[in-house]
Amino acid sequence: MSCLMIFFLVGIFLLIAAPEAEGEGLTLEVRVEGVSGELRENVLLLLGIERRKDHPFLTPAMIRSLHTNAPGEIRSALEPYGFYQPDIEGDLQSDGEGWTAVYRIVPGVPVRVRRVDVQVAGEGKGRPEVVNALKRFDLGVGDVLVHRGYEEGKRLILNALREGGYLDAKFSSSDVAVDPEAGSADIALNLDTGPRFLFGPVTFFQDFLEERYLRGFVTFRQGEPYTLKALLDLERALTGTRQFLQVDVRASRDEADGLEVPVEVRLTPGPSQQFTAGVGYGTDTGARGRIGWEHRRVTPGGRRIRTDLQLSEVNREFSSKYTVPLKRPLTDHLDYTLGWKQENVEDVERETYLLGASLSRQRGKLQETFFLNFEREDFTVGMDSGTTLLLVPGVSWSRVEADDRIRTSRGYKGILELKGASKGLLSDTDFTQAAFHFKGILSAGESVRFLARADLGTSWVGEFSDLPPSQRFFAGGDRSVRGFAYNSLGPKDSSGNVVGGRYLVVGSLEAEFFLARNWSLAAFFDTGNSLNDLDDFPGQLEQGAGIGGRWHSLIGPI
Repeated sequence: MSCLMIFFLVGIFLLIAAPEAEGEGLTLEVRVEGVSGELRENVLLLLGIERRKDHPFLTPAMIRSLHTNAPGEIRSALEPYGFYQPDIEGDLQSDGEGWTAVYRIVPGVPVRVRRVDVQVAGEGKGRPEVVNALKRFDLGVGDVLVHRGYEEGKRLILNALREGGYLDAKFSSSDVAVDPEAGSADIALNLDTGPRFLFGPVTFFQDFLEERYLRGFVTFRQGEPYTLKALLDLERALTGTRQFLQVDVRASRDEADGLEVPVEVRLTPGPSQQFTAGVGYGTDTGARGRIGWEHRRVTPGGRRIRTDLQLSEVNREFSSKYTVPLKRPLTDHLDYTLGWKQENVEDVERETYLLGASLSRQRGKLQETFFLNFEREDFTVGMDSGTTLLLVPGVSWSRVEADDRIRTSRGYKGILELKGASKGLLSDTDFTQAAFHFKGILSAGESVRFLARADLGTSWVGEFSDLPPSQRFFAGGDRSVRGFAYNSLGPKDSSGNVVGGRYLVVGSLEAEFFLARNWSLAAFFDTGNSLNDLDDFPGQLEQGAGIGGRWHSLIGPI
């Protein structure tokens, strides 16, 4: 090998090895003082000397260069949080074995928004949905100019507009003029809403259910304004039937015909039948177990049947319900019911056979149900016993408003029911009854909820002793007046047996405190009773108070 080649190879070796030898054992400590939280995290994220302090080939020259760049990097890290004129003092020292870089930061006075000017052009100008979308931009005059909030506000505006059908909405310009000396910023946004798109035809891709049945879940018509909420409602409604393994609802702006966006619904069938079983314990029922069977697609038209058998320490119950969906299957349906129940609670024993039919439909925001039940009941209540046949027609109206049906922070539920029977209509006794049930929830922040509940009932009856226990009012239990056993409150006969009453008055107030996301502690006060004479009100009302814990599971609170 020639001498020239040897010198060449030795030179390359020295070039490669020199930095490694120079940096061998070199340590670098970086300290940032004067800021904390997100500010400090962002400074460290953008600070080159922090990111490269553990580089294996770190040299003194590299450290000095990184230190020189640090003030500019710190300024860049502070500006997104509104600090445009920070005071930065940097110090770099070496003790021969290691290096220390210290940066002392005084952020200064943040820049605040002086003016927000939003100009709107396009078809949606002045429309309520556009005005509401603009409210999503909550960076207002006097607020610190946080760039993340500025960008998030713009994103929320566009999302709201697109969810409302303005699929081509965009900002034609968006400017932030910052005057660091004055500590102020002017925001100017020019929004072009574009046209509002409409729903096009809806196409179902499946081969196991009737088209007419599926179209009953669609709440919008072709040509109506497009909204994302309507699509999500359709997806939730179909998923809620539990007939599908997968529900995929799509509406692509790229496939629009003019302004009409076609909707595709792809359905994957789930199991048509399901068996269920469970065991549990409740203070009202004691130990209990349940088995059930459901056929979700008896016919291609969506008819279904469900059968349940439940056994507990105090009752045994069998029920079977056959459901026929109507034009709007989510809310409108016919139900045919066959049931049997045997109960032994306190001073009441009864065995009831039931054959019933009901028609449910949506009327505005009310769910209206007409029902007709034929019941036979063998009973012993206190010292009275007998057998009754009742043909009971009735109607109920219910309304639910809730921000979340599973974990409600604000909402209410109300039910009003009217029913009765007549000796002239295949019944052994005459009675008319009205009952009202209410539950309301209101939150104070994220950690406290207040719950209120009321149950009221009244009966007009000829011979009260002929009224079977299933049609009398009782109080007590974990869904009534807590602190008293299930159905242990009510008028008593001469032997002290609880026999139920004509009237029901129950109220409850509760405060719930969340200790963690799914755990809470509640304090409650309940009052109420079943009465035969309203002159006894309120003197005969019983009270119960206490504390308890809840676990908020995926299927509801326990």
